[in-house]
Amino acid sequence: MICFETGFAVLLNIETWKNWVPIISLFVAIGALGVAYWQVQVGRNTSASAQAHGIYQQYLTLCIAHPKFASGGYVPKNVNDDEYAKYTWFFSSMLFAFEQILEAKPNDEKWGETVKHQLEKHKVHLLKSRTAASNQWHESLEKIINEIKETNLSPIN
Repeated sequence: MICFETGFAVLLNIETWKNWVPIISLFVAIGALGVAYWQVQVGRNTSASAQAHGIYQQYLTLCIAHPKFASGGYVPKNVNDDEYAKYTWFFSSMLFAFEQILEAKPNDEKWGETVKHQLEKHKVHLLKSRTAASNQWHESLEKIINEIKETNLSPIN
């Protein structure tokens, strides 16, 4: 008889449940929406991370195939240097890969630092490249390009 003494007998009344079901359903629905939203966000983040890693892996594969371009120290031998033409295409491909990475993970500081580190290797070409100066890149990549160019102009270098 503890049920009647504590007031829990009201839970045995069907009328009480009829009145509370809509409110309980509302809270369950809000909770389900919260869980669904969280799952979508986690899925997007996971997908963006996988995309960024895949693109960077392709870039690294290109670097392995062309180590003299990847080092960033390639200097043209003459005006009609075919290898330098290949380097400029490597450079453009690298910028495109970095743009895709930064679009996929725009707020990830580690990716930003990785891209900056790689671009610094190519500073000589970055300073004279019309492709890099085209101002048609994602704003995150533009910012990194401009930072590297500005460090070259500072009196410390």
